[in-house]
Amino acid sequence: MSEKINNNVTVFTGITEGIGLAGVKKTVAKEMEKKLIGQKTVDTKYGARFVASFPINLAIEKIDLNKWVTEMTDADYRSYSRDHQMMSSFVKDGIFYMKNLENIGTDRLIQRYELKYHSPHHVQFYSSETTAYVMRLFPAKVGVPWEMQLTKTSDDTCQLTCLIGVDFPNVLLKAAWFSGLGDLFLKRHLNEEAENFAKDIERKSKIEGGNNHD
Repeated sequence: MSEKINNNVTVFTGITEGIGLAGVKKTVAKEMEKKLIGQKTVDTKYGARFVASFPINLAIEKIDLNKWVTEMTDADYRSYSRDHQMMSSFVKDGIFYMKNLENIGTDRLIQRYELKYHSPHHVQFYSSETTAYVMRLFPAKVGVPWEMQLTKTSDDTCQLTCLIGVDFPNVLLKAAWFSGLGDLFLKRHLNEEAENFAKDIERKSKIEGGNNHD
């Protein structure tokens, strides 16, 4: 299910257990749209943005999204998607960076994300130095945003929304990417990783909460 917000943003809803009625799914889509109003990722002239959302069965107060992402290991990263190949992270001058390699569809991406904004319930990354190897052969420089946000849905549940995209240097490269079905591969990738992000956040936060209780 998808819902257009503007020319560059499409919301893709995660179909999960417990969301079986059309009316409920429509409500979830509307909730995601509201959260995108406050997104920190800037839309660009030759950019594309995609968003997916999945539920977490844990109170938002028990989750630290920034802690989860900055403590992510290479093994964690590779477990979230079949497209994830490797990652590493480091801190330089007090700023957190993450490097990763992923194969999405026919393209290979080498990224260097910088953590631009962080709070316990909202993180924003941007890779201005991504090299996309089109057809795994021809290099092109693009920008890649990645933003995640938690929203409270009840006293005991919350929702993870994950935004990813591509900022192209010109309209020709953007058109070529869409012609090669790059958007379809990226949507599939987003839905896979976002669902697994949500599951892992829930699992690790519950373990940490139990340890703190002890």
